[in-house]
Formats: sequence, C-alpha cells, structure tokens
Amino acid sequence: MRPAIFFDLTHTLLEKVNGQYYLYSDALETLKALRERGYRLGVISNLSEEVTVDEVHSFLEECRIASFIDPHLIVLSSEHPENIKKPDKRIFDRALEKSGLVKAENKAIFVTEEHEHILAARSYGWRAILKRNWGECQPEDGECVLSLTGLLILL
Repeated sequence: MRPAIFFDLTHTLLEKVNGQYYLYSDALETLKALRERGYRLGVISNLSEEVTVDEVHSFLEECRIASFIDPHLIVLSSEHPENIKKPDKRIFDRALEKSGLVKAENKAIFVTEEHEHILAARSYGWRAILKRNWGECQPEDGECVLSLTGLLILL
C-alpha cells in the first residue's frame, strides 16, 4: 500500500489573514509533486461538530487543492460522536483506518505546525514532520521544515 501523508489544514496548508483563508504560496506545487511521487494525500482537522466531510471537500475545491487530496482521506474530529480532536490517538487511528494501513510505521506521515500534535503522532508510531511557520528548526524538533517545499527534500 502506498504511503499516505495527512496535513493539518490551518497554518499548515492554509493561513488565515483578516478572517480569510489563503494557500501558502508553495502549497500547490508541493501537493502536485508529492502526488506525482505516488503519495496519497489527506487531511486531519479539528472542526466543530456540524462540519461535514463534503463541506470540507467543497472548501478544498474553493482553495484549488481538492484535486490533490483524496476525499476518502479527509479525517475530521466532527466525524466521531465525541468530536475527538488532535492530539487524541483515536483521530489518528481513524486516519489509518481510512487509509487502509494497519500500522503507521513509515507509511503514515503527518505534517502540522503544532508541536504537541507532532509529539503525539510520533508516540503513536507515525512519521511526523513539524512545519515551522516562524523561527528556525531546532534539534529537538526532529524532522522539521520551514516551508512545504522542504517536504520535497525530506520525502
């Protein structure tokens, strides 16, 4: 089974400026290159209970990245009856289930700017990459990039 990369949405693929969401300038080219390399791409996002996968997919279409994200790999906290949120292990387990992977090992990759979520994902056996939006990568960060295009070097 091909590896799956799951991205956090806000502050990882998208930045929020004055209440509006914008793609980071390197998001499209990076997602395209990762797909061309054979990665399956998905999203793990903490959202309020009323938000559906279809609504998120429509939002991804508006952002021009839906064609790169596998709709079956959209994992939302709102899908779970208890609205579980990252860094809860159950949302990562749901992502594994949706991706068809039995274990995370090196086939499940999570990218986010949230250091706490990175540490949690790593403790669950995921390969987790910190995307720093400010400052420099530190040795204690483990795998870290300063931009999305940095993923193309790591992966």
